Amino acid sequence: MNHSSARAVVDALISEHLLDPAARERSLRVVVAALAAPQVQAPASTPGATPARRGLPRLVEVVAYVGGALVLAAGALFLAQEWPGLGYPTRVTMLAVVMVVLGCAGAVSARMPAESPLRHPVNDSRRRLSGTLLTGAALTAAFLAGLVVDHHVDANLQEISWPVVAGGVLGLVVCAVGHRLAPTALGVLGMLAFLVTAVMSLVSVVDDFWMVGAALFLTGALWLALAEAGAFRELAVARAAGVATALVGAQLAVIEGTDSWIGYVLTLVVVLVGIVAYLRTTAWPYLAGAVGGVTLLVPEVVSDWTEGSLGAIGAVLVTGVTLLIASFAGYRLRAEATEERVDGPGPAEDVLRGE
Repeated sequence: MNHSSARAVVDALISEHLLDPAARERSLRVVVAALAAPQVQAPASTPGATPARRGLPRLVEVVAYVGGALVLAAGALFLAQEWPGLGYPTRVTMLAVVMVVLGCAGAVSARMPAESPLRHPVNDSRRRLSGTLLTGAALTAAFLAGLVVDHHVDANLQEISWPVVAGGVLGLVVCAVGHRLAPTALGVLGMLAFLVTAVMSLVSVVDDFWMVGAALFLTGALWLALAEAGAFRELAVARAAGVATALVGAQLAVIEGTDSWIGYVLTLVVVLVGIVAYLRTTAWPYLAGAVGGVTLLVPEVVSDWTEGSLGAIGAVLVTGVTLLIASFAGYRLRAEATEERVDGPGPAEDVLRGE
């Protein structure tokens, strides 16, 4: 197809109001490049060849989810009814059995032949099932670790709840192994939850509450660094969870009130880093964190500066105006970042230049 045919295609799209007339020249370049690209023929199926392996049937997936839920429900019901009357060995055995059952079921579900790996899109249902079971095993392992440590170690040694710390650490390790086998969004959230649990338990003994917020802020920052380094397959979920964690940590110092300025600084860092990261990646969690941080920060600073003289109505008004401005700024940032990505040189320009 020559250039005149490409122009006819673009003009037809414009006449049907499917294409903006202002984008005619760029659309023409894209069509020319697409038509000039070599066409790859799909390989013909060989007689007698084995068909591609299909994903886990939907009914089997649902039944497996129900089975895993029943195992957890049975364990929870048994613990609620019989836990006070059980001895330590029975409690350990009960949790260990639930952990092993869920872990083995998740590991078996994750086993796939080499020609059809678990991360292939056709096996998404099986991957989700395996990841859910392994995350449940990690949760059970966390409770088991807390029980053992609580039995053998002083629960409040140096005013730190070591059973909670041990549960968080072991849960994080088991969940990370499970996520390695079967990466899922639930596994990402589970790992962050275990990490936050362990960190918060360790820093709960500090006298200055703002340090708790700073520790949570640093935890979110570390999590985002791991996400950008490619540690997680579910990148959007990892980014959103990390931004939320950092923003909550920044706001803890503000909520406490004694060292509000530290919370203001940390929230401002979330806003600035969120803007820079969004312009670099165009990932919506960073834009949402920046807009949310501005919406929280401005009313807090104004209320603190005026010593609360604005009252409830003034605070609501400032919050509303800030939200409107932040939303408009976020829209402009998104538009500019998207335009930068679109305006970059692509294959169409290369074809027209003969490269």
